[in-house]
Amino acid sequence: MLGQATVARADDEHGGPPPTPPVPTTISFGVAAAAGALDGQFVSLMNADRAQQGLAALSVNAQLTAVASAWTDELIGRDALSHNPDIVSELPAGATHWGENVGYGYTPATLETAFMASAPHRANILGQYTQVGVGAATGSNGMLWVTVDFAALGGPAASAVSTGAAVAACTGSNPPSTAVASSASGYYVLGSDGGVFTFGGARFMGSVPGEGVHADTVLMALSADGGGYYVLGADGGVFTFGDAHYFGSVPALGVRTTAVDLKPTRTGGGYWVLTQDGRVFPFGDAPALGSLPAGSHAAVKLVPTPSGRGYWVLASDGGIFTFGDARFDGSLPGQGIVDRSISMASTPSGSGYWVLGADGGIFTYGDATFHGSVPGIGCVQAQGVQIVPTTTGHGYYVLASDGRVFPFGDAPGYGDPSQLHITARDLAVVAAG
Repeated sequence: MLGQATVARADDEHGGPPPTPPVPTTISFGVAAAAGALDGQFVSLMNADRAQQGLAALSVNAQLTAVASAWTDELIGRDALSHNPDIVSELPAGATHWGENVGYGYTPATLETAFMASAPHRANILGQYTQVGVGAATGSNGMLWVTVDFAALGGPAASAVSTGAAVAACTGSNPPSTAVASSASGYYVLGSDGGVFTFGGARFMGSVPGEGVHADTVLMALSADGGGYYVLGADGGVFTFGDAHYFGSVPALGVRTTAVDLKPTRTGGGYWVLTQDGRVFPFGDAPALGSLPAGSHAAVKLVPTPSGRGYWVLASDGGIFTFGDARFDGSLPGQGIVDRSISMASTPSGSGYWVLGADGGIFTYGDATFHGSVPGIGCVQAQGVQIVPTTTGHGYYVLASDGRVFPFGDAPGYGDPSQLHITARDLAVVAAG
């Protein structure tokens, strides 16, 4: 389940507003490389990736560099990956939010490729940061170890770091929300290690760590009747809980790739697994309706139509691709919008959809209605992870990477998972009634 194919490894990211320390977790990537590198190469590679997304370059910060270098020395001494538990106290003055990537391999280029292939690492590299510090060093066995520390300095929230106040105001809403209990009865939040956290009427039925398995997980999905759930590993492995049935996995097919989404069929007799390269793998009674052209786009989400006879595939640039009876109602590139897309959801009718941007912004198409966005309520530092509509279609939830769940429209709130200090990967909403 770890996806460790050769020798390179990149640890899971952590990021958020100080002063909460991170909870170390690790994941692996199959990337080979050759020895030797300089800190500056990492900076150049990251800034090149940011430039491709129209983002400003990161400036090298001497204090962050010193912190990163010291932590890399610690990692080499331990010969194991983990996060710096003291990073919050070591941030430059005026830091409003931060992130950290750590890993080992053989060259900066292959480690950067591994980081960019992982949603949380990529979110740090392309995040709303202004400063970076890199500490790269070679161990006695020739392995290259690296710590990359990110921070944003200045801005209206800077004073919150020293006072302990919340960084984001998150006050008010636009438009106003009117929660309706019958629109959703609870929700699940998935942590990066496969931990499952329940809120409201959500019922705990097991977790990946509870099975004694260490895995990098990317998604969870409820079974057709809500009596179980699936958890998807980054390598395409599938874990089942409750009445969710196992029908196969990508690794079992002998395919090595990065999985990004799983969606069950309406019958509960199968599911689709989407990989980052745009391939769709059907299992059980899931119909094979097609994949993205090879090498065309980086895929991030698959959404079945209400009939189950089609699906949409969302690309990271906001492009929408339709298969089967899925209807095209527009896309970000078609509007001339350049924004990194994270998630999408269909309206109950299938005649529209919402697209979630990395900053928590919401784009509506067809009969999808705008009920508010994360930036619209003052939470400008919350990075979007997932959007899930209520059963009525008159509201939705937005999950942020720090575990906060934002309800909009008729979505009722059932608790704040951010207090768990986890890296949140997915949100599943329980229907009411």
